Amino acid sequence: MSMGTIPKPLQRLFFCPPKKWIGRAIVGLTFVSLSATLSVRFLWEPQLKVGTFVTRDIRAPRTAETVDREATREAKERARQEVPQIYRVDNTARVRSVQHLEELLIVGDQIRDAVGPSPYIDTSLLSYGVQLYLRECPEPVWQDLQKRVETLQQQLEQLQTADSSIANQNNIYGRVVTELLRRRNLMSEAEYRDLINQIEQARGRYKTAVIALEAGPDLFQDYLLDLRDSEWDVDKQAALLALNNLMAEGLIPGLPPELRQYRISSRPNLPIAEYRRQIIIDLLDTVLIPNLEPDYVATDQLAAKAAEEVEAKVITLQAGEVIVRAGQQITEKEFAFLDSLGLAQRRPNFLGIVMVSGAVALAMSIFGLVNWRLGHLLGVRLKLMDVAAIGIVCTSVSVAAVLLSPAVITFIPFATVGLMLGSFYGSRLAALTTILLAVPLVVGLAPTAIAFSPILVGAILAALLTNRPHTRSHLATAGILVAIVQAAAYAFAALLFAPNLPLVAVATLALQYAAGGLVCSIVALGAIPYLEQVSYALTPIRLAELANLDRPLLRRLVTEAPGTFQHTLFVANLAEAGARAIGADTSLVRTGTLYHDVGKTLHPEFFIENQMGQPNPHDKIDDPWRSAQIIREHVTGGIKLAQKFRLPEQLIAFIPEHQGTITIAYFYHKAKAIDDTVTENDFRYEGPIPQSRETGVVMLADACEAALRSLGSDTTIDEAYAMVRRIFNARLADHQLRDANLSPEDLENIIPVFIKVWQERNHGRIKYPALAKKFDPTGSELPEKKKPPEPSEQSQQSEQLNQPSPEPSQPNS
Repeated sequence: MSMGTIPKPLQRLFFCPPKKWIGRAIVGLTFVSLSATLSVRFLWEPQLKVGTFVTRDIRAPRTAETVDREATREAKERARQEVPQIYRVDNTARVRSVQHLEELLIVGDQIRDAVGPSPYIDTSLLSYGVQLYLRECPEPVWQDLQKRVETLQQQLEQLQTADSSIANQNNIYGRVVTELLRRRNLMSEAEYRDLINQIEQARGRYKTAVIALEAGPDLFQDYLLDLRDSEWDVDKQAALLALNNLMAEGLIPGLPPELRQYRISSRPNLPIAEYRRQIIIDLLDTVLIPNLEPDYVATDQLAAKAAEEVEAKVITLQAGEVIVRAGQQITEKEFAFLDSLGLAQRRPNFLGIVMVSGAVALAMSIFGLVNWRLGHLLGVRLKLMDVAAIGIVCTSVSVAAVLLSPAVITFIPFATVGLMLGSFYGSRLAALTTILLAVPLVVGLAPTAIAFSPILVGAILAALLTNRPHTRSHLATAGILVAIVQAAAYAFAALLFAPNLPLVAVATLALQYAAGGLVCSIVALGAIPYLEQVSYALTPIRLAELANLDRPLLRRLVTEAPGTFQHTLFVANLAEAGARAIGADTSLVRTGTLYHDVGKTLHPEFFIENQMGQPNPHDKIDDPWRSAQIIREHVTGGIKLAQKFRLPEQLIAFIPEHQGTITIAYFYHKAKAIDDTVTENDFRYEGPIPQSRETGVVMLADACEAALRSLGSDTTIDEAYAMVRRIFNARLADHQLRDANLSPEDLENIIPVFIKVWQERNHGRIKYPALAKKFDPTGSELPEKKKPPEPSEQSQQSEQLNQPSPEPSQPNS
């Protein structure tokens, strides 16, 4: 069969270049991988599943033993729940509690010091209860008591009657009068006056102490001043001992108040007297801090161990025994029986497989169509290696999703797609890929909207936030934001659409979604260096690493070809500014420019910028053909050097493409003068011409560098514009930019940027006075008594015009 008889569509399909075959193989492999991964659950799907109604009785075909999964799961869960909560001791809680108690006891001591000794009179003279009454009673009562005692003293014969009368009116009042009258009778006048003075002093101290008591803790308000000194000392020790005992036994947080009070009041060493017990109980209740913290990790480990030790519950099914009766719905327990006996009727679900394959095909078709028709909107031109990298990322995330769903769907690393692809290709392509991949994921996994929506929102956010970041910290920050958004999205969806979920469950799952977001950034940070070995594109982070002047190849350029290095820096400044003006990849342009002339390190002396006033070796050769070959070798040799140092292909492309197929004009004209039969093709670089906007900009910058550097300070802006435009037009006329995707508008935008960079490099210098140069070259130190002469206008002009002369017409490339 001849080619003419084969239809053109078939010719285009089967008879195409190997590069297209490789591309089709990559696309086909990606399609098969995604379809096979996401359709796993349809490959051997049971027809009798949980929730299915059966139309006839299903009986066991044979006697068999099967594991009752539901009963086993219930037993394991029961074993987990029966494990007591494990606590760990917080030793700092005891220290803080004891310190707080000691501080309160010191406050109590200070208040009691204000009231003086207790009792303040020997109890052999007045009983302690009478002393308390005399100290605390109001002033009118105190004055009345003294008058009553004096009156009764004068009526000693009526003492018994009076005592009886007073006792009947008020027991404590009568006791006070009786004891005072007895002291009055037994003491001399001076001794009794001294007793009264002691009571007066105690009353004064008591009033002061009451003021201090009112400003102190509420727990001291009732009984503190009524305690004897000996009782207070005993009670302080009892409180400290009870606190230490409580802390030794341990106190858990969240204990109900009644149980807390019971724990405190049941201490065996508390005083019997109720008012004394109450003070200690109030003290302990105030200072007691729970010192047992739940150890959730240890408890979970113990619960997991207890669950593992539960033996599987085995049920024996007799042949002919009914498993599911007609009209009933299959439960999870019954499905386990059916599946173990091979009665679940598992077989491929071809409809589900077709749906997944169709979703994958639709997503890939839309991706290809957008990349083909609207590639300029994505801002990236994908190569075969890039397509392979995207396929690897999508397939890897799909595999992880299938393995994690539905048990731990919260940790599906969907946001990794946006983080990784955004680092290589920008946020637009990352967002497109994320949205398209979500379609087959939903079809293949069939997740609930509440479970999948937070992951989808987080993944889209990750893609939008990641637009070729220049630092790894950007990815870490994006991961934190994704974690927050995923947790908030789930909490919002759960509270809105599932209000019956317990808040604890919502909070727990929200934390899991947050952890999933952090895991995505960790996975992306770890996987990007490996993906860089597959992808043709480079991340700005990798480009920054390759632009480090300590890299071996750049260090060699700096030390062995310093003139070329200075030329490279100026070209890099021009190219980076030009790339920024047209929206090209500035990181790629700068790093690629640093390597574009590394081949000159092989023979640096043959390039004029490295000769430093030394004899030109080309004059010694005196052979334009040989000289042109040496000049060309800086491209071929540079490619070999770059490959030896394992530079990425995208950077190696700058070495030949920045020269394209231009003519080495200097030696061509020199050869033409010797032999008229010489053709221009013999003096052209081998190419290829620039294949991207970035290498095209570097070609223009390299061509303009020497010309702009040769301009003097008296050159006008219009002259500089005209020269740059001539160079641009020469490259266009030589068809060097036809594959670089640079529009006329792009070129018009680059010209003023080049001129601006040239102006910034050739800015004017301050002319320091001649006298200042003798003392300090910067002119910052001038003699105080000598004023430097002002330079004349003529001398200023001569200095401004004293610029380096243009280099010889021999090319530096």
